[in-house]
Amino acid sequence: MGEKMLSVVIVIPTYWTWGSERPAGPVEAIFDHPTPVDGESTLPRLLDSLCRMTGPPFSVLVLTATTHPDLEPIAERRVSEIIAPYHTHYPIAQFTAGDLTVLHERMRVLGQGELVSFFSLRSYPGVRNCQLVVPHVLGTEVIVALDDDEIVAPDYLTTALEFVGRERQGMPVWGVAGFYLDSKGSKLLPESPPAGNIFLDKSAIMNACTRDLEARPGRLVETPVVFGGNMIFHRRLFTQVSFDPFITRGEDIDYLINAHLMGFKFWLDKQLVITHMPPDAPDSAHSAYTWSKLHQDVLRFIYEREKLRLAEVDPSQFDPYPGRFLRDDVAEQALSALRILADAEMEQRFGSAEDIVNGALRRAAEKVPLYFALAREWPGLMAVLEKDAVLRRHLQRRVTG
Repeated sequence: MGEKMLSVVIVIPTYWTWGSERPAGPVEAIFDHPTPVDGESTLPRLLDSLCRMTGPPFSVLVLTATTHPDLEPIAERRVSEIIAPYHTHYPIAQFTAGDLTVLHERMRVLGQGELVSFFSLRSYPGVRNCQLVVPHVLGTEVIVALDDDEIVAPDYLTTALEFVGRERQGMPVWGVAGFYLDSKGSKLLPESPPAGNIFLDKSAIMNACTRDLEARPGRLVETPVVFGGNMIFHRRLFTQVSFDPFITRGEDIDYLINAHLMGFKFWLDKQLVITHMPPDAPDSAHSAYTWSKLHQDVLRFIYEREKLRLAEVDPSQFDPYPGRFLRDDVAEQALSALRILADAEMEQRFGSAEDIVNGALRRAAEKVPLYFALAREWPGLMAVLEKDAVLRRHLQRRVTG
């Protein structure tokens, strides 16, 4: 890429964890389904689909994240091996922990050291902010965000770029999102019988949102929900709005909320679809995986509720999803869901339902004001980094090999 860096960059995070020789190795980051370093990655499947893509030229940037620092060297080697055959098809490069260290060092030199928490390869929002800053420093106009467990159709990029940077209903379009399809081509999630609790009925509420969006007239519609592996960011948006480093998961919808608070709308293009094929997750209702995701959802939605409360924003603007999770009863609903799914093993591992909810409330009260303070610094930070020739030369060397 480098001096040949194109105006469109496709950014793909890839997540790695311990292999079969040490499956219970220590972790410092929780990702949904990271690839074992000796396992089969889904990344080549996506890169293969990009080889068949038509339309404008593009570059690819792969962000390599690991669950523990000791995994960084082997994960970097694995990703280097994976992307090597694709250099003949399109410009492709990798951003690693070493590059993140350079970014942090340059920020300190430039007097921006208090903002290094924006960028990390140990959390979803930290990775997503790297997704914004690296193309930005290299002069990118449009960022296309995909995930490594997806595939795209040949006309995906043509569709992705059709509206971004233009006007719709007299309003500029700086952020666009699309639907996920499963392996059978459905946009809808599997639903369980109604439980009368928003956390346990989450899939049904999300499906109601999907149906509502599809029922709206027109191809491009305003949306309360986005999916992180199918998002388009124009420079006018990503230089003004960051991902929140304090969000635990759901950083995609949180970004939409952050954008909303800054006066930016997100639009959903009904024809912009990817096929999402993640590895199988544990299917036990009481598995640690299920409980952990519920735990993270509790933290996330209580945090979002506090964000909207302080900003004096009506959560109904985000109905039906995530708006239903952002009302005053979210803590009560969370407590009920945790109690229903609780067992002795999960309580011993994660704490009681009361401890989790009370901890989430305390964390939200502490962290949301900190994010608002950080968010005000993001545009200035991006302007400073854009002008740093040292950082730009480093990244150009990385992406040109």
